[in-house]
Amino acid sequence: MFERILDFLAAFWDVMRPWVVINDFEGGVILRFGRYHRDLVPGLHWKLPIADTTVTTSTVITTMALRPQTLTTADNLTVVISAIVKYRISDVRAYLLDIWDSADVLNDLTLGAIKEIVMSVDYSELRQHRIEDQVLELVQNEADEYGVHIYKVTFTDFGKVRSLRLITNELPPLE
Repeated sequence: MFERILDFLAAFWDVMRPWVVINDFEGGVILRFGRYHRDLVPGLHWKLPIADTTVTTSTVITTMALRPQTLTTADNLTVVISAIVKYRISDVRAYLLDIWDSADVLNDLTLGAIKEIVMSVDYSELRQHRIEDQVLELVQNEADEYGVHIYKVTFTDFGKVRSLRLITNELPPLE
């Protein structure tokens, strides 16, 4: 019971407090009655109790490891590629308000760019040329719209693999 009272008081204080402090590694926005009001940069900011809600996020450089992706090159060879994306938030408003799950969006954009480029070249071209720069350019063009600046896309694992795909017209019996 005492813990619930403390939780209520903490939530009440958060709503009623007339200021918010944004740390050096953050950015944020103020929503007034649920609608965008203004951006928040590091420092002390005044807000209207009850009316204003703050939403913050880390804006410093970070990385994201992408799951391995199995793809087929233009000459019909199967490869597996894993990558890491190095990025930071450049436009907090777009990042917080224009997309829902930012990690998924960045993941999907990068995996899609890798797929598009790998499937358009032969395996020999893939090995001879650094396609990471092409992927970076493709991803950056889309990520800018969502307030994300991509610094680098690095392939952490790249290899040719054998793929066994069984195609049957029959469904297995249910037990």
